[in-house]
Amino acid sequence: MIGLDTNILLRWLLDDSIVADDAPAQTELVSRTILESGETFFVNDIVLAETIWVLRNKVGQSRKVVEEIVNRLLCSVNVETANPAVVRRALDAFVKGKADFADYLIAELNVEAGCSTTLTFDGKASLHPSFSRLGK
Repeated sequence: MIGLDTNILLRWLLDDSIVADDAPAQTELVSRTILESGETFFVNDIVLAETIWVLRNKVGQSRKVVEEIVNRLLCSVNVETANPAVVRRALDAFVKGKADFADYLIAELNVEAGCSTTLTFDGKASLHPSFSRLGK
């Protein structure tokens, strides 16, 4: 298995119709490597959170488009995540909620670790039942 960094994953996920390709040779190399190598690639939670942050905040993609991209990623036969069930729950909460994907991923990882709640000052995140807002 080979781990992917955020910049590699973004090159693979973004096409010219979404963002003008400033390094087509890199994009081609990434695509060829992932699709033709026969390897399995690992996307850890930090890379996934960074990727979604870029898709939302730098590329301007909607929650729906992000949902489609992550679903494609989770269904890829040669891509693995650390805990697909956690990612799926975080994605579902993200699509329905108002907070950032990373907030929901934090909550779901903490639930998985046995936490009864996750303390936050974030008003949007605190709307999710896995969070408790500290103060008001």
